[in-house]
Amino acid sequence: MSAAVHWDYIVVGGGSAGCVVASRLSEDPDRRVLLLDAGRNDRHLYTRVPAGQMQAFPRPDMNWLYLSEPDPSRDNRIDIWPAGKIIGGGSAINGMMYVRGHRSDYDHWAELGNEGWSYEEVLPAFRSIESSEIGEAPSRGFEGPLSVSRVRIDNPLNKAFIEAAQQAGIPFNADLNGDRQEGVGICQASQKRGWRHSTARAFLTPALKRGNLSLQLGALVDRLVVENGRATGVSYTVDGQTHTASATRGVIVSAGAIASPKLLLLSGIGPEARLAEHGIATVHDLPGVGRNLQEHPVVRMSFHVRNATTLTSDLKNPLRSLLHGLDYLFRGRGALATCIGHAQALACTREGLTAPNAQIIFAPLSYDLTEKGPRPYLKPAVGVGIGLCRIQSRGEIRLRSADPNAPPLIDYNLLANPDDVAQLREAMRLTRRIFSAPAFSHYLVDERLPGAQLQDDAALERYIRASSGLMYHPCGTCKMGHDDLAVVDPRLRVRGLGGLWVADASIFPTIPAGNINATCIMVGEKAAALIAASERQR
Repeated sequence: MSAAVHWDYIVVGGGSAGCVVASRLSEDPDRRVLLLDAGRNDRHLYTRVPAGQMQAFPRPDMNWLYLSEPDPSRDNRIDIWPAGKIIGGGSAINGMMYVRGHRSDYDHWAELGNEGWSYEEVLPAFRSIESSEIGEAPSRGFEGPLSVSRVRIDNPLNKAFIEAAQQAGIPFNADLNGDRQEGVGICQASQKRGWRHSTARAFLTPALKRGNLSLQLGALVDRLVVENGRATGVSYTVDGQTHTASATRGVIVSAGAIASPKLLLLSGIGPEARLAEHGIATVHDLPGVGRNLQEHPVVRMSFHVRNATTLTSDLKNPLRSLLHGLDYLFRGRGALATCIGHAQALACTREGLTAPNAQIIFAPLSYDLTEKGPRPYLKPAVGVGIGLCRIQSRGEIRLRSADPNAPPLIDYNLLANPDDVAQLREAMRLTRRIFSAPAFSHYLVDERLPGAQLQDDAALERYIRASSGLMYHPCGTCKMGHDDLAVVDPRLRVRGLGGLWVADASIFPTIPAGNINATCIMVGEKAAALIAASERQR
């Protein structure tokens, strides 16, 4: 074992939040910051060119490719749950969709007793992280490190979807991250001039020029060192060699909603009974670690089209493929700049709702899911992913063993609550109304998935339970709050321990509406400010 190296702060995990925390803390030249990440560098083109996400997804050197336990709420299916095994984490391999969530999401966090987390209180952090090309609203930021742009591809099917959604009763919204979230419009993406803009590229790369920030890749942290009720460092391995590093001011765990609770449990921080199952001595009994797992369920629909080219049909045509390549090379636009969605509707499926409960994501392409990941569907078709914004079902992350190299047990019970299924049915019917609207009639041939023959509640429920998947938005497993299951307080300090914070999607008390990467980045920004403030209070 190597001799301990002393730092002011150690950040565990260089993902969407961790890169932000490390970057912001190192802005003070008097702080020495170490960032540890188990993944690789992000220099591969698959992590730079947006369309490379399909190629990056199945690679075990870029993706942890966690497997879930059989889900009894979905016919005991087992799913791959991705997590970025690369600096930048999920922001380096995700679909790049930038969605802040609804103001009521954060007001609800505050109502739960989380002081400082209302919409008006998190808005400055959202503004400070982004450099937006969209709008002039005071709610947007224009000088932050992260570039946010509209999807950089034009297709008449996108326009038809937006017009059809309006005819179905969903209002147009030019900025779905502006003062209101409801409506239909073009998707926004974390891209810069057509390149993926991960938190590693936006925050970390410039910060590494400072002499007080160090990055160690390929570093698997196996244990937090806790002495006299305070986190004082970490133990980690690189290439089979064990190392220790000490932190005089503290440790920030930003390993993500799956790996952060796993690390706490391996370190003896968690429910005593669960720890005892694996022979792990309890350092601090904290019942909520790994509990409260939340995820957005998604159900896919697809429609055959005519009178327009889709991305998949374009890419089958050598000439049109060449044109897309040239468009990307010279303008940073076209198929290679595409993110997972082109247009989206955030809508209510029932009366009395004050915020959207359905996210309908449209793209002028369709694909089939295989054991090796998504594969393009070659006939002219468009695809829709229908996500449920707020869910009542809850799951759990547990240890499989005390071996740090063993993946955790993931029990998410995605559709355990019947009302989650009912809301997905309602969202599917709303989607059908969109595609049957006059604006899409010029293009529509028929419904490919699930097929127009599935109409009654029972048939749609069978389809949902048999085919629904994950939007890859795990969160909530180290929740913020004051109740018995809370792991961190509103200042993101682990309850009952000193010098230890958690800053990533695991701290969400409840899941926000829409894609969660923007919220993860905001949490990193808030965490750094809270930690810096704690120094001044000493």
